[in-house]
Amino acid sequence: MQHNIEDIVIALAGMQQAITLLIELTQTGKIDEATLQTSIYSIFQSNPTHVQGVFGGTENVRLGLKRIVVTFDSTQAADRLQHRYLLSLIHLQKRLIRSPKILHLLTTRLEKIKKQAEYFSLTHPTVISNLADTYLATISTFKFRVSILGNQRILQAQDNMEKIRTLLLAGGRAGTLWRQAGGSRLQLIFSRTTIKNTAEHILHSLNQQTTVTRI
Repeated sequence: MQHNIEDIVIALAGMQQAITLLIELTQTGKIDEATLQTSIYSIFQSNPTHVQGVFGGTENVRLGLKRIVVTFDSTQAADRLQHRYLLSLIHLQKRLIRSPKILHLLTTRLEKIKKQAEYFSLTHPTVISNLADTYLATISTFKFRVSILGNQRILQAQDNMEKIRTLLLAGGRAGTLWRQAGGSRLQLIFSRTTIKNTAEHILHSLNQQTTVTRI
């Protein structure tokens, strides 16, 4: 894949979208199923020909693009939490790339779960449960762990924790894509305006494509 800023921002939007869903779930117990489906779909796209295809099209990361626009120009506590999760995912992705055995185990397990998803559905409880187990068996074995903040009652529910682990897996997948597209932590520090403006440009293009004309 050729490196360009739009690809980097779309991949970053995939991470931001998974994080946004995670925060929504941990605070309200609710989650947008269609957007969750996009995140799970991305987990199984192992050989993409272009960045947009990992998410089934740029339109499917609209929420993530909006979060970039907001969080990259904000000092609010909620947006700082979003950024903290983002840095955690980037760190985990880096650890994963440096751990070939864990990466191989992750790839092998995802190939099996992909077949289940094709038989059931992307958001079927069995698929989500197996994705969560895969996270525990692979990424969660690293010493570094993601600290999840949220409502205790919500976090105690098994199905919610399975979705949270699945979203972390999706965020990590988008993180790998972000690296492959040319993303780096230095960009998050020194190119924030460029990233934000690019996200706004992509959103503007999407809005033009979906304009409704009444006659």
